[in-house]
Amino acid sequence: MSNYAIMRFQKYKLGSVANIERHQKYRERLHNRAHPEREKENISYSQYNETMRKTLKRAIKAQEKATGKKVRKDAVVLTEFVLTFSPEMENQIDKNEWIKANVKWLCKTFGKDKLLKLFTNADEKTFHIHAYISTYHNGKFNASKYFGKKSQIIELQDSYAESMAQFGLIRGESKEQTGARHQTLHEWKKSECERLEKELQEMKESVFADEKETTSPSIESEIFDDLR
Repeated sequence: MSNYAIMRFQKYKLGSVANIERHQKYRERLHNRAHPEREKENISYSQYNETMRKTLKRAIKAQEKATGKKVRKDAVVLTEFVLTFSPEMENQIDKNEWIKANVKWLCKTFGKDKLLKLFTNADEKTFHIHAYISTYHNGKFNASKYFGKKSQIIELQDSYAESMAQFGLIRGESKEQTGARHQTLHEWKKSECERLEKELQEMKESVFADEKETTSPSIESEIFDDLR
């Protein structure tokens, strides 16, 4: 039986952030969910009472004011983490405790103030988390602080697996050990962008026409008590 701790991440520019939030807000409209009846089991956390885009735009203005320079349009301002486990472990893990452990790892690794939003998806094939981390650090956006080198990514994978060991989960073997060809980040990014665009097409565009930059209230949960 596979018992892997699975962590993937994707970096985004500001122009992609609005679509990410719309996807999460209207995901009940998607038709490809494996367990739509579990919709009510999903929980969420928002650090600020506003959209991520607004939070990030404020940080951009702060950086530009401090430096006197425009932030590049292609600057990485947000990182999405998808955190999950092997499907075979679905009924072997206490979900609430697993979420708490993930929140603890995210905050310890990146800082509480960097965790802008977090959503759990219980209505898809395997229970998983989407966590959104700001790359704003010490007055400027700096994704390379965490993702600039291959060694940093390996350290993140090692650190995450270590934090998930309490649930009987282990780190998968690296491609150096197995000789397997893993999907590259570029390939995964392309497939994720295509998936997101396809899912967004399933939603009625009219819903977005008059949408203001407000965020739906988070579902209260003791899981996030330490963050409040």
